[in-house]
Amino acid sequence: MNSKKPSFDISIVPQRNIVRSEGYGVWTVDITNRNREEIKKAASKFAGKKWALMGVIPKLAPIVDAEVSKAFARFHDEFEKMGCAAFAFVVGGAVAIKAQAQRHHDTSSATKLVVNHFRTEEQALDWLKTMGI
Repeated sequence: MNSKKPSFDISIVPQRNIVRSEGYGVWTVDITNRNREEIKKAASKFAGKKWALMGVIPKLAPIVDAEVSKAFARFHDEFEKMGCAAFAFVVGGAVAIKAQAQRHHDTSSATKLVVNHFRTEEQALDWLKTMGI
């Protein structure tokens, strides 16, 4: 499941201000930073509008490197400054990855960004709709 080469796919949810990022494998600081830059590039289309990140992470290996964790925490700070209102993490049944995603938020300095975790993409999209995204 997590043996796939570290990679990610970025897309925009059709007719929504949502960047979808799906991660695979064991991430390094380099791939984490590349992912953050690609998300920022995609989100730039929403300049001045409220938007969200949907992170699809059940195929992402648990983060064991402290520097990678710090790189993930920067997502929260940087995206909040860009108008991101919410992170919806799709974790499936991966409890450990859910706890890590929450820890990254808790260690960031983001104060307005709302974070939630879901089993399915449909649940995440429904929640984001309630926020007007």
